[in-house]
Amino acid sequence: MALLMMDDEDDTRKHFNYKKIVEQQNLSKKKKKLLMKKKELLEDDFQVNVADTRFQAMFTSPLFNLDPSDPNFKKTKAVEKILEEKARRREEKEQDLKEANKGLENKMAKKGEVAKKAMDPALSVLIKSVKNKTKEFQARKKQKFN
Repeated sequence: MALLMMDDEDDTRKHFNYKKIVEQQNLSKKKKKLLMKKKELLEDDFQVNVADTRFQAMFTSPLFNLDPSDPNFKKTKAVEKILEEKARRREEKEQDLKEANKGLENKMAKKGEVAKKAMDPALSVLIKSVKNKTKEFQARKKQKFN
């Protein structure tokens, strides 16, 4: 009984009509001004907390992508904020990947320079010798078939 009576006492909660909010956001400037004069314009004061970890999958999983081309898609301030946050996170991820790739390229280049510098002259002579012998072997092989 106490819970039923509590509803009558606490009328500070604000109810809203989603359809009216979406319709009024899509109105022209003239119609908005007219409604403001009549004080019938509903304000969408709903704030989305994009930093909330409970909604992390919304930004990472492709299962929760918002599709603006869907006929049921309604563009509101909250949806715009979600889309902006998703784009910002995607851009940050790309920047991190670029930095990581640059770091790997630098390491690989340094390793390649170290390998070139570390090769002693005896080893390079041996490599040249093996290359020359393989060329001679392939040349003899071609002569036999021709």
